Formats: sequence, C-alpha cells, structure tokens
Amino acid sequence: MIKKGKLNNKITPKEMRDAIQRSGYLLEQRIFPFFEKFHYAIDLNAIFPDPGTGKSREIDIKAYCMECIFDKEDFDNNLQINLLCECENNKQPTIFFIRDYRDYELELFCDDIALSGIPIGFSDKDFFISFSDFLELKKFHHYGKGDISTQYCTFQEKKGKNGWMAFHNDEQHNTFDSLVKVLDYEIEEDFKSYYLPDKPEEEPIEIKIYYPLLILQQDLYSAFLKGNKFILRKSKHIQFRKQYHSIFSKQIKTYCIDVITEDYLPKYLEIIDKENTKIKNKIKRRKDEVFQSIKQIIKNIKEDKNSKDATSYREWLEF
Repeated sequence: MIKKGKLNNKITPKEMRDAIQRSGYLLEQRIFPFFEKFHYAIDLNAIFPDPGTGKSREIDIKAYCMECIFDKEDFDNNLQINLLCECENNKQPTIFFIRDYRDYELELFCDDIALSGIPIGFSDKDFFISFSDFLELKKFHHYGKGDISTQYCTFQEKKGKNGWMAFHNDEQHNTFDSLVKVLDYEIEEDFKSYYLPDKPEEEPIEIKIYYPLLILQQDLYSAFLKGNKFILRKSKHIQFRKQYHSIFSKQIKTYCIDVITEDYLPKYLEIIDKENTKIKNKIKRRKDEVFQSIKQIIKNIKEDKNSKDATSYREWLEF
C-alpha cells in the first residue's frame, strides 16, 4: 500500500545533480584524462574476491602502464606500474597525524614498496639483497620522505549537542581495507601465474610495482605536535602506513597507501613517472647483474622442486 503523499515522490533533475555531486562519481570522471596523459590503461570498478571471505569486492580504478626496459620493441623485458585507486568525496576534512622519523627509518620504509615478478631480489655474492637496496631507492623514492602517518580521523556533529566529534569513519576504514586486500590479491595472482622457463637464459625481466592510492575530493590535513603546540596544516599528499596480515604470504606486511587530493593527481603521476624512469635506467645500467640474479633464482627453484619439501614459486620469487 502506498502511503498518502508519496504518489508523486520522484527525484527532480536538481536533486539528481546534487546527489551525484555529493558522491564520488564525478571525481572518477574528472581524473581519467590525467591517467591517459601518462599512458595508463584504465579498468573501472574492477571486481576481486576478498582474500579472507571470498566474497566479491570492488575497486574504483585499476590503472596500469608498461615500459620496455631496453628497447621499444622488446616487450618481453618490461617494467609495469600498477595504480590501485579508490576515489572518495570526503564530506568533512580527513586528518592524518604525522611525526618526524629518523633518516634510517625513512630508508627502511623504501623496503615496503609492493612488488611481484622477476627479479625482485638480487644476488650479491652468496646472498640476496632487496629491490630497494639494489636500486638505492632511498636516494630518490617518495617512500623515503614526506609526511608519513599511521593514524587518521574525520569529523561528525554531535547528536543533539553543539560541537563536533573526531572519529574513525567506517567508510574510510573500508576504503583502506579494500586497497590492501586488492593489493594482496593482485600480487598473489601474479605469482600464481608464473611458470619456469626451459632454460634460465630464456627468462626475461618482468617487474611489477604496485601503488595503492586514495584520491580525496575534499580537504586533506596533516596534524602534529610541535613542542606543546598542536599544528594543523592543509596538505595535498600524505603517506599512510597500514599493517595487514596476508593470508597468501602468511606474513604481517606494512603497505604504504598514498593519500592525495584531486588537484594533486597530475603532480603525483609525474612523481611516479620520474621514479619509474630512474628505476628503469638503473636496471639497464646493471643489466648483467639483473640477469645473473634471474639465473640464480631459477637455479634455486629447480633444485628446490626436486626436493621433498618443495615450496611455492612465490617463496623463491618474493624477497
């Protein structure tokens, strides 16, 4: 039974515009040209299974680009950048609490870069070193500098009272949760697709770098104490570090999520592009060491496969 007064309750065009402008739909549409300018292919509203529950989840944007490392026609040896993006029209400002880190801590943060493929560990005499150490990411990568946070909040009005309350928004919590879960899933799927070549020298360089990214339509702030003074500063880019227990690698990992404002996206993509170029050039300069690392990894895997306690490819490929 339709209640009296509801017969003509139809949304008006103005109300439709207002509702859409409050959502994140227009934000997604506005940022497409920036990704295209930097030659990213875009996959909208990509579905992935929750690693914990198996239920279907969705990520707003998957953007990816691939560059040949040595020659424009040599597609086998490549470096791929994957941006996993969520877009949010945060109705109230989002605040991240930051603190100063020592230089050696910032250098270690570069080890948290998310990777898959081969090689992402590099042989150095009798042992392997990390992607970050081999390429000296601490000298140029943004993970080793900038505003870094492990805590955030937003605001809502108190019910029936004057004033505002700082709190953890469930929507933003779910957004960060989706970003780390899709990242964990994408990395696992890439490792699962790996197969051994017949000969080690037939294995090309295929390195994938993943950047989880939250793009905010409204205000972003950093907050910190300076002595006894509380400082609140408008920001455009903050790195949010989030721990996550991976059911695939069975490890607790720390992922860095870049949080940026919509107007900072062109600058952010420029930063990633410059870092990508430096990584590619360093790999080219150390080509012989890179291919030697691949041969050693393949040798180790093949020896392991012949043992009773053979492990997964991921355990050998992932540093």
